[in-house]
Amino acid sequence: MLKFKGYCAENKIKQTELAKLLGLTIQSVNAKLNGRRDFTLAEVKTLCLHYGISADIYFFPECCDNSTEQEEK
Repeated sequence: MLKFKGYCAENKIKQTELAKLLGLTIQSVNAKLNGRRDFTLAEVKTLCLHYGISADIYFFPECCDNSTEQEEK
């Protein structure tokens, strides 16, 4: 979640805005941004559609970054 947290900081997106968009408390958003809880797939979809960002880049980078792994094979 750190990439999405960075995206929010760079774009001045406040936790209150995220909480309102997702229908969550600020405390829940804070826990998710700091890795203590996970965003649900529905929340990821909502965020990606609203902000026009890629889930692969901001939420699941480890799933898609296997270029080094493929080169070694």
